[in-house]
Amino acid sequence: MSRSRGNRSTCLAALVASCLLVACAEEDTGPQFATDPRPTRTPTEAVASASPALLPTAESIATPTSFTDLLAVRGAASVVYVVSGDDIWSIASDGEATEFFRAPGGSTILAIDPSPDGQAVAILLEGASSSRQSSQVVIVDATGSVVDRADAPFGSAATPVARRGGSEPTIDWSPQGDRVLALLETGEVIDIPTDESGAPAVLDFEAASGTVIEPAWSPTGQSIAFISESDDGETRSLRMLQTETREITTVVTPLRGRLVVDFVWLPDGVSLLFTEGGAPGSAISGIDLWRVDANGENRALVASAGTVAPVARIANVIPSPDGRSVAYTVLVPGSRGPAVDSVWVRSLASGVGFRIGLPSVASVEDIWWTDEGLVVSVVTSPTAQGRPPTQALLQARRDGAISALWAAPAASAAPTSATPVAPAAST
Repeated sequence: MSRSRGNRSTCLAALVASCLLVACAEEDTGPQFATDPRPTRTPTEAVASASPALLPTAESIATPTSFTDLLAVRGAASVVYVVSGDDIWSIASDGEATEFFRAPGGSTILAIDPSPDGQAVAILLEGASSSRQSSQVVIVDATGSVVDRADAPFGSAATPVARRGGSEPTIDWSPQGDRVLALLETGEVIDIPTDESGAPAVLDFEAASGTVIEPAWSPTGQSIAFISESDDGETRSLRMLQTETREITTVVTPLRGRLVVDFVWLPDGVSLLFTEGGAPGSAISGIDLWRVDANGENRALVASAGTVAPVARIANVIPSPDGRSVAYTVLVPGSRGPAVDSVWVRSLASGVGFRIGLPSVASVEDIWWTDEGLVVSVVTSPTAQGRPPTQALLQARRDGAISALWAAPAASAAPTSATPVAPAAST
């Protein structure tokens, strides 16, 4: 394994400079929701300089949660694994970066996920043989050594499903650490034991009658949530597969003209967060954040992005490891499509939210909780001085300061994905 150096250091230095400017800039108190009007500040009002400002709420809260409290969570990640081209890098929250794994020749890294105890990483690879594409799951231990591998039963479905834009390959480790769930490019969902208790098997999602997107184990391991997209792509609902009975139930069916865009389990295992918005090109295209029980009951709005111009969207939703709060990105309309406005952290109990401004970036790829704060994966825009786009991890610390944690030239680093790993439980 090798440490980060060379042009990564140049990219990091440039990111540090831009982050320092953002962290020190004075910032008005932001709106609670992206489309609310920004309040006017009188000359005598106090201004938060380095820390994000507390956002107004609909009702007065006697003891509002502070930004520092929201980021002080137990069990948060200490290392983030980042896919950079054909390599996987491990980046610690103190900025130490090590080349962790390199894909074998002719293989492409499609997705990664760390084990629940943080002692291994599952990697979904795609390779090419003389006659067909092949998928393989590789298990790599904390030192970067391959300890197990399994060939997915490729082509076992009678009619493989062609992958659409939203159905990217994914991999998800079960909470017990004994199974890996892989969504292949064929549309098949493979259940792979990691304890040699059986052979990989294709799960039956035929009752879903459509494309399966982003299947994910529940924290209890008793069910698998997924987005079901109709064959014509006009409807997307949130559904659930019970692992014992194989029964498929519907959790959320949006109204006509709206779609479930994304979802994530809450750590309690009995409820989920999901985003819902208008279909692409529809008059209602804002994307809002909701909470719902796994049985479809007690649906409640968490954050609204608005449904009138300027239309905003909520993306990159990730709850804290303790389930007290949620972080997400707000996107606003831009001349070339959705543009990054900010990252938010919101208490799920009180509704208090904090807005984190970012340096100018082209996109936010994802967000993760760490033991030092939030880590935000971004791709920067090319500069007028000719500096090319950069793939970077920005860290928003508990005191509100933003710094560059890791960077690499985006041209040699795409595609991008990253996954945090929580520290192993003490014995």
